[in-house]
Amino acid sequence: MSRISFILFPGFPMLAYALAREALDIANHMANETLFTVETRVPGHADARASNGAVMSPDRRDWDGAEEVDLALVICGEDVPRRIPNGFQGFLSRVDQGGGRLGGIDGGTVILARIGHLDNRRAVVQENDDGPFPDILLSDRPHILDDRRLTVAGGVAVGDAICAWITEVAGSALADEVARALGSGRLPDPTGPVADPDSPADPVIAEMEAKMRAHLADPLPLAELAESMGLSRKALRGRCIRATGMKPSDFYLSLRLRHGAELLRNTAMPISEIATASGFETLAGFSRSVRNNLGVSPSAVRKMARAARKVAKYA
Repeated sequence: MSRISFILFPGFPMLAYALAREALDIANHMANETLFTVETRVPGHADARASNGAVMSPDRRDWDGAEEVDLALVICGEDVPRRIPNGFQGFLSRVDQGGGRLGGIDGGTVILARIGHLDNRRAVVQENDDGPFPDILLSDRPHILDDRRLTVAGGVAVGDAICAWITEVAGSALADEVARALGSGRLPDPTGPVADPDSPADPVIAEMEAKMRAHLADPLPLAELAESMGLSRKALRGRCIRATGMKPSDFYLSLRLRHGAELLRNTAMPISEIATASGFETLAGFSRSVRNNLGVSPSAVRKMARAARKVAKYA
């Protein structure tokens, strides 16, 4: 069992917190057991008001139990406080010394950077007046899971980041199912079959697909993907073509487009955010790929889904 401690600073983005909680709840549901336990803490131990006005009461009003925490996630909005409480800093240090991972989301990355927990590491750090941070290897990826640190830009990247962490601590199969559920908004039955009938039979390619699904918003370089599986890029390409009829790059693109199409059909997210969540650097690139592969624009995909739901409602 892994224990996650969310540390919420006033003004924290509710979307980021909700996505992270949802991913962990889905993982427990899919595993049909409690793999992850969650607690919330707030510096000062008082209630914290989120960016949307909701008020959260912390589950714990102390800094005890740091040695039991596997992941401490600091969530803060754009208004990063100038003073970082000593009790909070001590808690993070004890989590780190006990072998736990430290993470930051949105402004939480700035807090970790300011107190030195990201020095000499690759990390995502939100733009802030505190910068630059010369001792940090800054990345423009949506999230980085590196050297017992997890840093996330925020927004929809949080779901992919938590899935990447679940892959590390509980395996890619579970993370893949969580990613599917987050993308579709539907939970499969954990007591029934979980295999996708369209999944390749080759277990190596199934592993490749799981890794790809855990990194839809920040696509892995194919050379890095092949190396993580103990294969050369050429060997992975050959196995992928034999199993799926597609090159790894085309297979990866199809997964990202399928994820984007699910979000278009089943959520009200802005199309620009869906593009980012599907691993596209620009809205224009996403729109072009959707049109080339589906024959219509992203907005048309959404309109057709809405029309289909209306027909079903009155049928």
